[in-house]
Amino acid sequence: MIGIRGVHTTKALAARGMSPGALRHAVATGSLVRLRRGVYCDAELWRESEGRAAARHAIEVCAAWHALGERGWAAGYSAALLADLPVPAGQPGDVVFTLPRRWHGRRALPGLRLRTASVEPTDVTVLRAVPAARPARAALDVAREFGFAAGLAVADAGLRRGAVGPGELSGIAARMARWSGGRQACLVGAWANGARESPAESLSYAAFVQAGIALPECNAWVLGSGAGGVRVDFLWRRFRLVGEVDGRIKYTDQAWRPAERVLVEEKQRQLRLEEAGFVVVRWTGAEAMYHPDVVLDRIIRHAALAADRPGVPALTIPARGTVKVTPWHAECE
Repeated sequence: MIGIRGVHTTKALAARGMSPGALRHAVATGSLVRLRRGVYCDAELWRESEGRAAARHAIEVCAAWHALGERGWAAGYSAALLADLPVPAGQPGDVVFTLPRRWHGRRALPGLRLRTASVEPTDVTVLRAVPAARPARAALDVAREFGFAAGLAVADAGLRRGAVGPGELSGIAARMARWSGGRQACLVGAWANGARESPAESLSYAAFVQAGIALPECNAWVLGSGAGGVRVDFLWRRFRLVGEVDGRIKYTDQAWRPAERVLVEEKQRQLRLEEAGFVVVRWTGAEAMYHPDVVLDRIIRHAALAADRPGVPALTIPARGTVKVTPWHAECE
């Protein structure tokens, strides 16, 4: 069933006997919160959603759905957030909504970005009691609007969590091939993989694909396996190179133990890799998102150190004029 209990239209409230005067009084006294013209929310429900991004956004999506005559579905980053998939800070700024036909309303709707697109019935589902694009469709819509790297981060997470099925991305991407941004969607369909465990890893891998360098194994075991083994984010085994994306979560999340101990263990882990003959190169998620060229240059410099050893080939990037590595944010401007 579509519709969040506690989100009401003026028409529904009137059918329950609430007069215009009583409605104004409910808003003035704080028992109802006005979401949009003609759409209200119980104040308790609104308060409960504070600090819960997906729950709050679902209420906003429900309000938009009512305002649009109960048509359309949440799309892009709105749908990704509803599915508990990773979205960048600040996204979605507004509710992203898709209609099967162009909106001919008499007024613009604030806080709402409307798109028009064709859709297969299987592309849409119900998430948090509101209509939304399925995670696979949402990831590809993100790619069409924000680029390959952004879409890959959503798609990889969907595959890893089981929200996206095998072959689902490539099938939808094929239908988008001739649409605006369709090439970016097709890249996601071709390269998405649940082996990558964080958005930073997905953004990094997108940079590798765009640059045309030899692609690494993702989250591969280098020394042993399981407890006592060493697994790395990226492994260029033939080039004796290990790539690690550093993020704040492992140093701040209590599940990772005290930060000081984590730092010591990271140092010990790197020492084991170096003693086994690997060169370790590190970068941050922010660098992968905003400065992929910096990451690639650092990887090549460290690969040159590894190539000084007998029998280790050099890892190179094709001539820079032949490839375009796009920072995530450049697609947003």
